[in-house]
Amino acid sequence: MKEEFYISLVGEAFDGYTEAVFSDKPVYIKHISITDQRYLHKHYEKYRQVALDRGLETEEERSAYVLKEGIWEEKDDMEIQSLEFEAGNLKRTIKSLFLPSQKKAMQEDVDEKLKKLQELKLKKKEVMGQTAEDYAAKRSGDEILRYLLFKDKELTQHLYSDDEFGELEIWEITQLGLLQADIQERLSDSRIQEAVLRPFFSMYLSLCEDAGGFYRKPITDLTVYQLRVVLFGRMFYNIFQYTDDIPDDFKQDPQKLLNFSEAQRNKDSGHKGKIRDDADASVAFGATKEDIKSLDGDPNAVSLSEEAKKHGGKLDMKQMMRLAGHDV
Repeated sequence: MKEEFYISLVGEAFDGYTEAVFSDKPVYIKHISITDQRYLHKHYEKYRQVALDRGLETEEERSAYVLKEGIWEEKDDMEIQSLEFEAGNLKRTIKSLFLPSQKKAMQEDVDEKLKKLQELKLKKKEVMGQTAEDYAAKRSGDEILRYLLFKDKELTQHLYSDDEFGELEIWEITQLGLLQADIQERLSDSRIQEAVLRPFFSMYLSLCEDAGGFYRKPITDLTVYQLRVVLFGRMFYNIFQYTDDIPDDFKQDPQKLLNFSEAQRNKDSGHKGKIRDDADASVAFGATKEDIKSLDGDPNAVSLSEEAKKHGGKLDMKQMMRLAGHDV
């Protein structure tokens, strides 16, 4: 991505809204805040009660019904619970792993389980049909969409009244929903993290400690994207302040930077990945060369597993001492 993209992205977050075009007219889409989330929850409960009054069953009631009628089996529910439990445990384990290659391998396992979990949940949703919660989510989602649409960048005039929004065609609401989805994708956590690590933002990093002072607004008035800008800015500022010898090619890569920082913390806690601090090369059991670079930032780092392959799968003591930088 070009620098201009990230400057525009941060500016968009600062503004608190996104300007778009709908039906050949400008529309301003407000970014959601804590107050807006409360508004959404209030309407969710309102429409949930409407659904119940109209005879729709709750998820709990529908789930009991499909089990009783044999449309859905209890073993499938148990598999859903098992996958959720396993994925949760693996995510926690990833945080404690030392080597990036191990993290990557375990994350692939997590992704596989989450994919299977999603497929099972979709299958159950098809069996259960619409519930009161589904109706409430749909109606309150439409309401929050209307609530976030404005005619002006000052965000004082809503684009549609309740009645006007109710008269829109389905395709129009779908298009408005796609505009909102585009904002969420563009201002994703990964994109914001990349943006705050760009050179243009470096002068702001130290100011991210005080979110309210940064924007000169009460915290409760800040949008979720404004909060994420300062949250990630503060997080990376602390890493730069308290992490030594960060490789230059890691400093603008959020994931590499986070992995390196975590690895350094683990190492300082006693997880040593090398034989001697003054050795000419660093070695680590089970690590790839990229792992060791991530841990130490050492371009001369070598992997014991890779070196062992060169010698028939084993290293004798002399070979290991030589790798550690000792003359033998």
